[in-house]
Amino acid sequence: MRTVSLEVFRFDPEADREGRYQRFEVPWEPGATVLQALLHIRQQQDPTLAFRYGCRFRNCGLCGVQVDGRPRLACIARLRDGIRVSPLRGFPVIRDLVVDRSEPFRRLAELQAWPTPGDRELQQVQQPPQLLRLLGCRECLLCTAACPHWGEEGFGGPYVFLRLAQLHLDVRDEVDRREQARRLGIERCRGCARCFCPFGIPIYRYAIRTLLDGA
Repeated sequence: MRTVSLEVFRFDPEADREGRYQRFEVPWEPGATVLQALLHIRQQQDPTLAFRYGCRFRNCGLCGVQVDGRPRLACIARLRDGIRVSPLRGFPVIRDLVVDRSEPFRRLAELQAWPTPGDRELQQVQQPPQLLRLLGCRECLLCTAACPHWGEEGFGGPYVFLRLAQLHLDVRDEVDRREQARRLGIERCRGCARCFCPFGIPIYRYAIRTLLDGA
């Protein structure tokens, strides 16, 4: 069977001051994915390798990693010889490829980012079609890892703005989500459009522009 090599980021907070890359040889066949390689490494070579995954095929969003510096879902990223797999950019590394994903969710909790309806009942409203696209978010946070402004002081990030746009478009919600986004620095997004979504959600068009311009 053909094999390929890949480098995987390793970091043990109890033993390492900084991360390093370790090279592995893994089996390859047409259609093989990065997640398959990581599973093979943990099952056959190094049971200490830490990474997250859930559904194994593009439904849960948990297996987000950087592949050659680009945010990808490991379950659909194609395995190639010589690739480098690292944790999502901009998030604290807990161990190996596992990152602390809590910061965007903490910010949303501070914003009370859930619908705050008045007297209208759910069965009496029709939601705009772009909201349905935004509701396809799997919370993989790849859009945030791809953002050049993520990590800047006070900046909300694409995932937070997507969630605020969901609420802005929800006819039941009565909070000024555009003002919340403005306070979180959404003006820095104007003209950028580098937020990447593996599920094809047009984040810049349906979320960022909606909050910036009401488009």
